[in-house]
Amino acid sequence: MSWRTQKSFISCPLAALIFGCALAHAQPQTSKISTIKLEDFGWQPLPPLQRERVGMVEFHFVSFDHQDRVLVGFTIRENYGLATREHPGLSLHILRLTPDGKADLSLALPTDDYFSNGLYLGPRDQIFANANGSLQVLSEGNSTGEEAAVWKPLISCPLNCSISQLPSRRTMFVTWFDRGGSHTQAIVDASSFPPRVLQGCAEAKGQVADKFVYGSGSTGTEFWARRGPICDAEHSVELPIDMKGGFLYPLNDGLLLLLGTGEMRGRRLIKARRGIELVTPDGQAKFRQEMPKEDIVTDQARSDERGDRFAFIVETWRGGSNLLDISGKRVARRVLVYSDTGKELATIPISAIYHLDFDFAMSPDGHRLAILDGGLLTVADLD
Repeated sequence: MSWRTQKSFISCPLAALIFGCALAHAQPQTSKISTIKLEDFGWQPLPPLQRERVGMVEFHFVSFDHQDRVLVGFTIRENYGLATREHPGLSLHILRLTPDGKADLSLALPTDDYFSNGLYLGPRDQIFANANGSLQVLSEGNSTGEEAAVWKPLISCPLNCSISQLPSRRTMFVTWFDRGGSHTQAIVDASSFPPRVLQGCAEAKGQVADKFVYGSGSTGTEFWARRGPICDAEHSVELPIDMKGGFLYPLNDGLLLLLGTGEMRGRRLIKARRGIELVTPDGQAKFRQEMPKEDIVTDQARSDERGDRFAFIVETWRGGSNLLDISGKRVARRVLVYSDTGKELATIPISAIYHLDFDFAMSPDGHRLAILDGGLLTVADLD
């Protein structure tokens, strides 16, 4: 299957002076944009999400390995007969696509749910899958095709389970939640051979970098950010960062991205969710960027392994009135890619409608971006 390719010419606005230092003016960028319809590989639209599970589902269906191959997953119904534990009727399909768009690996795992599945990669590009109520790893000696695939279950991961990884992919956190809000957590060492499950620890609640876990929030009109050692939440400390109402996303333990920042006028937040800011843990700002008036910055972001390139989503809204309490209408969305110097590298339009299978990922070196949206996979090669 070949890619449909087009050239997308992308330019960055004139840089502004930030704290007396000028950001480099971004020259017009040329990104190679390639798309593939996953229907050609059996993709099916997901059914509607049950109301009681809205906000509980986390999709992780796109990833890159260190050979610039993109892996994408999707769940389909294989048959409409009577489902059993051994043959649940659904399957998680995983494709691996080379940089020229050819599928060099196709896998399928049985699963009992549309929405609790996921695809992950380890530090040696081992393939992990959350399917049929457990986190599984593909045998590293059997990754040439579906017939040779041997999956080893590692740990239970049912509907109330979530999985997160360190940027290095060496460690995975598996967390279970109950209806009372309490949780248990286990750690998977993905760097060992074979991967092994370690003793659990206090919940790494928030965004995890290689040494610390980060969280942010507000108390009334006061916004705060904290970080603490992984598995040692009792020793977390507040960071001297002016959050400006933003959401904290760590690129690494030395660079923190603030998404959806605004401006404070007294105790009131204005121009909320319009900006991004890159800061250090001690509060020093590296750069700021404000979006146009009708745009808002969401809390969704991805980065490369080093944290020197990152992507985030901006929505464009029109109409509505705060005074009259009338909601506006989302008319567009786009993925923006920036470097840690403040240079805009790419702008890629995506559907204004949210699809249940939406996900996006950056390659380990930050030079490729993949977007899964409604059964369409878009891959951008970045300069």
